[in-house]
Amino acid sequence: MALALEDFALSEAGPLQSSDDRISTTESETARMNAYEQGYKAGWDDAVRSETEEQARIGTELARHLKEMSFGFHEARTHILKAMEPLLEELIGNLLPTLVRDSLGPRIVETLEPLIADCADSPVHIAVAPDSEALLRPHLEASGISEFDLVEEVTLSDGQAFLRVGRIERKIDLTQALEEIAKSVRALSDLNERAIIDG
Repeated sequence: MALALEDFALSEAGPLQSSDDRISTTESETARMNAYEQGYKAGWDDAVRSETEEQARIGTELARHLKEMSFGFHEARTHILKAMEPLLEELIGNLLPTLVRDSLGPRIVETLEPLIADCADSPVHIAVAPDSEALLRPHLEASGISEFDLVEEVTLSDGQAFLRVGRIERKIDLTQALEEIAKSVRALSDLNERAIIDG
């Protein structure tokens, strides 16, 4: 009796596939790849949308915080300026005029010294506001200016002086600087009042 052995040739090569089976496998692979691509694209789109939404949320929050900070800063500045108004008014009304009055004597001497050096033999004439003469005379005498004519002139105000040495004339006006400072402080106060009214 002959020995029958199993033929493994077909099993090693695998089962033979018909052309319909190969087409079905290719379509299945294509469908699987398409599903993978669609899933990947959907995941990517979700990630981009999520990132965009997060950026928009952060931007909105940042804008809100900046607005709150800005409002807080302006509100604080307005209240500080309002609290400082009495101090500024005191400064304009009392301190600065005193400072101008005290500065007039040194300013007159500073202006006269080069004029006297150029015109040594010429008479020195100084006109000042009423009530300033008594304050300025001791200062001028202490400066070393030996001969001068100091008179009161009703058209001049505190902080103003008119000097003449020979034919050379000079006008000193410290009140203009005071007026500019006062105008600036009052403009700041007006601006602050409008900010309070406008909210």
